[in-house]
This record gives sequence, structure tokens and C-alpha cells, in this order.
Amino acid sequence: MASTLFRLESNKFSTENIQATLVCSKCDEVFSKEFPVDLEGQTIEFKCPICGSPGETDLPYKSPEERENLDFDFDQVEDEQDNSEEFEESY
Repeated sequence: MASTLFRLESNKFSTENIQATLVCSKCDEVFSKEFPVDLEGQTIEFKCPICGSPGETDLPYKSPEERENLDFDFDQVEDEQDNSEEFEESY
């Protein structure tokens, strides 16, 4: 089990990744790391890129509002694609 904890300072979700800004509890250095969005909500073990100490962090979940906004955005893109196909067929 990892003895060092990486504190999550901030995070940003994209469709494929979670970009996390973390602080190592051993060396107190701040670093950024990307994780696949499939790991959302899990505890992840890895080494600090600065001091090399093994540690772990809990990756966040998307809030329900963020999920709804993302679903809404995908729906809008699908509607736009459908409309462009109809337009192309008309001409």
C-alpha cells in the first residue's frame, strides 16, 4: 500500500481524460497528471513525478450537473449533424 497521499487541488474533465493538479504530501511539490476518464471515482496508485515516492489519490466523479451538460452538448452535436445531412440531401 502506498504511504504518500497526493492531494487533489483541481481537476478538469474532457470527453477522454481527467486532468488533475495534485500536491505530493512527501515533497510538497505541485504537478499535473492526466488519467483516462474511465478511472473516474477510483483510487489510483502511481509515483510522484518529482520525488519518485509511491502514493495514491482518489479521482473525482463528475457532478450530476456536469454530466447533464455533457449529455446536452452531445445531443446538440448529433442534432447539428442530422440537420447538415438533411441540408446536403436537399441540394
